[in-house]
Amino acid sequence: MPFLNEMVATPTTGKLWRLVEPLRYQTNGGRIIEIPAGFECDLASIPGPARWLFPVNGDWTEAAVLHDWLYSEEIGTRADADRLFLEAMESLGVSWWRRCAMYAAVRVGGWLYW
Repeated sequence: MPFLNEMVATPTTGKLWRLVEPLRYQTNGGRIIEIPAGFECDLASIPGPARWLFPVNGDWTEAAVLHDWLYSEEIGTRADADRLFLEAMESLGVSWWRRCAMYAAVRVGGWLYW
């Protein structure tokens, strides 16, 4: 399993969550990415009208946290971050149609946050 440990997070203020422990992901290429304890994000950044189909917390949550970390630190390119999001969702068993829809959404709208 590419996520090397379980995600442990606690809610903070508003819609944010804070990692209590580091979250580690191993890419298909063998690179290990560590998201540090204390990192805060909104889990999956899903616009309100789409949350009935894609809630902020689902099978893709760890992939979304990884993606938010990559964006927040501008690690690699935006395209690299988006590809890792897709890869991580596949490793978590997110259905093909959901991961393709979520990947398409970050490719179209992610530039607003990069």
